[in-house]
Amino acid sequence: MNLTPRLRAAVAVGALLAVSACAGIPSSGPVTKVADDGGLGESTVRYSPARPAEGASPQQIVRGYLDAMLAYPASSGIATAFLTPAGAKRWSPSASVRVYSSATISGPTLAAGEDGETTDKTRNPVELSARLFEDARLDQQGHYTRRASPLVLSYRLERVDGEWRIANPQVGLLISQKYFDDYFRPFNLYNFDRPGRRLVPDPVHLVVGDQLATGLVTNLARGPAASIAGVARTYVPPLDVLRPSVPVSDDGVADVSFSADFSVLSESVQDHLSAQIVWTLRQVRGITSVRLAGEATVLSSNGGTTQDIGSWGGYGPSIARGRAYAISDDHVVQIDDDAVKRLSGAWGSDARGAVAIGVSDDGVAAVLAGRNLVRITNRKGTNARTFAGSRLLTPQWDGDGNVWVVDDQGSGTRVRLVTGTRIRTLATGGLAGLDVTTFALSPDGSRYAVTARGAAGSSIQVGAVRRDAKDRVLGLGTPSEVYTPAPSPRSVSWSSGTELSYLAESQSGRQVYTTAIDGSSTTGGLSRGGVLLPDVGARALALGSGGSANRYATDARNRLWFLAPGGSWRLLPGIRLTGLTYGR
Repeated sequence: MNLTPRLRAAVAVGALLAVSACAGIPSSGPVTKVADDGGLGESTVRYSPARPAEGASPQQIVRGYLDAMLAYPASSGIATAFLTPAGAKRWSPSASVRVYSSATISGPTLAAGEDGETTDKTRNPVELSARLFEDARLDQQGHYTRRASPLVLSYRLERVDGEWRIANPQVGLLISQKYFDDYFRPFNLYNFDRPGRRLVPDPVHLVVGDQLATGLVTNLARGPAASIAGVARTYVPPLDVLRPSVPVSDDGVADVSFSADFSVLSESVQDHLSAQIVWTLRQVRGITSVRLAGEATVLSSNGGTTQDIGSWGGYGPSIARGRAYAISDDHVVQIDDDAVKRLSGAWGSDARGAVAIGVSDDGVAAVLAGRNLVRITNRKGTNARTFAGSRLLTPQWDGDGNVWVVDDQGSGTRVRLVTGTRIRTLATGGLAGLDVTTFALSPDGSRYAVTARGAAGSSIQVGAVRRDAKDRVLGLGTPSEVYTPAPSPRSVSWSSGTELSYLAESQSGRQVYTTAIDGSSTTGGLSRGGVLLPDVGARALALGSGGSANRYATDARNRLWFLAPGGSWRLLPGIRLTGLTYGR
């Protein structure tokens, strides 16, 4: 579609707003506190930076330019006033965001043939350096990458009508860490897996405010990120047919419009498109429904003109309440809140010396003593199948009734999938070279997480589960390490589709931490908030996904600790457990 210049400008502004924000409160300029734009417990402070002052020095121009990128609501208008006309034309503020925690301006340097007595007024051009410590970088869609490294930017200033202006702006925006913390929040873009069965959350960071809905849909229309392109697909039309903004009415209706013809799409594609838009926009507070329109068609899930923001739940992860399981006195036990009882069936009477278990509605998978056999049965303990292995880890059931069996054959980590009576080995890429200690599937089955031992200590790694269009599991993508400041992580679990919880060391003993899979945030422990677990040498952690799930931990004496939502950790007396796990 050919857009008019006005529409192209609007799309550019929408893209900029999707990835830009402001930094710490400046020492000058108009500052006004207004209502909470993001609905996330933060007050938003509007800031309109000063334009270039007449006769400003090169250093003042560079400092003013850095400050101008901190405008809120986000806008590049004032920042471009610090650039030469050619520089402003070349600048691409929506391309990326770099987050820094310190900035020092040095220079100008002397051009060839100049001496120290030459004044700024006679120099043209002038070179200045901005030395920053870059904490993180966001790509065009808002995907977070931790950097933690020095960054030097060289700015060339030229005279424009007698005033200094920057001729070579950097790509993207520069914002401070404080404003990133104050004004950006994590959100998910929802694409589908390859078979089109499950919505896959893709974490991004966007600035809160009136343009949040526009930013989310704009970035969703850019398609799956390169990092998940091989395992995810989208049904959303491309960005060039998306209307420039997503207005939200006073009664909470978000209006998403494309110039594409939806009437030619199959009913299945229309449903998938609707699900992606609705799930992505349900993160914006105040939106109650979505009007999703094509060139001459309005899509609906109930025959009306809007779709409720809570619709299309069937494409998300299962919301069935799980529970914890463990082994006690050679019996498999089920843990409901603070009550522990034997599992019904044969496993509740005789666990056959099991040392680790995986339990779901589909059955029980138990690693037997010696960790070289895994026995899989139905819930009653019948229809047994036994498979051999070496140093077997806790088995995992997925939502399709398959059992994931992970072990170490001496040559590396092996992952096998048991479907009925068949077992097959999966391709694991770089995972094979890791010394894996725990393995966990995400609630939607699209990712896996492991803890692994290494020369520098243990680490958390996350990778993708690769499937074909018929939902056959093909293998596992090579994992990437997830940054966490908590040392020696162990016993990792998924607390949501994009967050991991685990045990790690702290000054107050081994504690529970939660980390985003992009490494952007970590909570828990003594200095990072959360409820502290007593210093009891915690060994294993089990929890369900979602903020309302119970948490359980076993300690060095095999005692069971219980944390209910909103409560404190407490010991359940008289209980000794091993093999603690969480099941469906």
